[in-house]
Amino acid sequence: MTMSAYQIENLIHKTSLDTVGLNVSCLPKMVLLMILPPRVLMQWHIGVLLTYFTVQHSFVLTVITYGAVFGIGVGIAYAIPMACAMKWRPRYWLPERKGLVNGLVVAGFGGGAFIFDQVQTAFLNPDNKEADVVSGSDKYFDQADILDKVPQSFLLLGGCYASMQLIGSLLLVNPPDQSDDEERKPLIEKDKKEEYTANDEKLFSPISQNTTDNMEHLGATSEYLLNASTEENPSQNELQNKDTKEQTEKWSLSPTQVLKTKSFYILWFLYLFNGQGIQFVSTLYKAYGQTFIKDDHFLAIVGSLSAVCNGGGRIMWGIIADKFSVRSALMFSCGIFCISVLTFEVTSLVGKSLYTIYVCILFLSFSGNFVLLPTATARTFGQTYYELNYGMVFTASIITSPVSAILTSNLKSSLGWDNMFFLIAGFSFISVCLSWFFKVEKRSEKL
Repeated sequence: MTMSAYQIENLIHKTSLDTVGLNVSCLPKMVLLMILPPRVLMQWHIGVLLTYFTVQHSFVLTVITYGAVFGIGVGIAYAIPMACAMKWRPRYWLPERKGLVNGLVVAGFGGGAFIFDQVQTAFLNPDNKEADVVSGSDKYFDQADILDKVPQSFLLLGGCYASMQLIGSLLLVNPPDQSDDEERKPLIEKDKKEEYTANDEKLFSPISQNTTDNMEHLGATSEYLLNASTEENPSQNELQNKDTKEQTEKWSLSPTQVLKTKSFYILWFLYLFNGQGIQFVSTLYKAYGQTFIKDDHFLAIVGSLSAVCNGGGRIMWGIIADKFSVRSALMFSCGIFCISVLTFEVTSLVGKSLYTIYVCILFLSFSGNFVLLPTATARTFGQTYYELNYGMVFTASIITSPVSAILTSNLKSSLGWDNMFFLIAGFSFISVCLSWFFKVEKRSEKL
């Protein structure tokens, strides 16, 4: 059984339920993260595999497995690596580079399409056939040899996801608790003292023993004494780390306190308005390209390049936020996206080259949303309740997803591409204004 081109169109819009599921599970996943090890929460590829069966029998079940189930799974797994990295960061990695650490982690999430766009196109349309069904200004594939491969594609993708998640989850662990380090310290001291005693006995053993061995033992004894002296007199760095930890705990805001701040609502609405543009562009950039580009393989290459920009852009925006400020980075990111969407239609007059440049700029600009908002949350509200606080900010997409589905399925057909570009640019302009009013409290800049 194959799905018609129009069912495929509806499926694209109905997969907004994917994002709804992602965000509905946001707060529960953060609570689970505080209870269970992170690797336990990463095994969520079942929705893609189940779609192999549902897509052959029921459109509604397909929406449930590929939308709700997969979306909830992604929601549970999305922020876990980021939260785990934030736990390692203060004690082990780049303590002053929140943006860079967040960017490095979420870059993989954004860059995955670089591989899987090519995998899907090579599997479904190896002969580079042109979309043959025209509906208004949109084009769709209706060839049987392409649609018949759709169920098997979910097995292929599900198998890839399962393998990658297995490897990743085995490597994903929380940092050791500081209390564990304190408990192990007496045992370490005992071992050092025993080693010192053995070295001392050997050092003053009869002169007939090898002189070189005695010198080595003397060096070991001196090293022990030096280390013991260092531990009795903590270094300046250790004292600074202790002060930083005390400041972090002191200035961290609980979720109930966060809800009383203006900054939370600015971040929440930033996510809401930015989400409209992100979902519109990421869902329909290829559909718009098909209106004047007849090469499906070329569009797949553009999709891969956009994934590179999406992943690399997250690292770039993290570095910018660390070097300047989150506020400046947010304004710059939203401003570039606003201008690019507003002028996106000119690509149809030039062709492939300008279209490629614009798509890359769009993905590069909106990628900042996924690293700047988590970083702003950590800097503004502190580290102690970061998982729950960011989970609350993330819930904005529960509204973004259904609204975006309405825009893409209903308004686009009546407004046309040009007016839709103006509408999305308007949302981004609101985000620029919100970014202007966002400020990180001085007390949390110490975090």
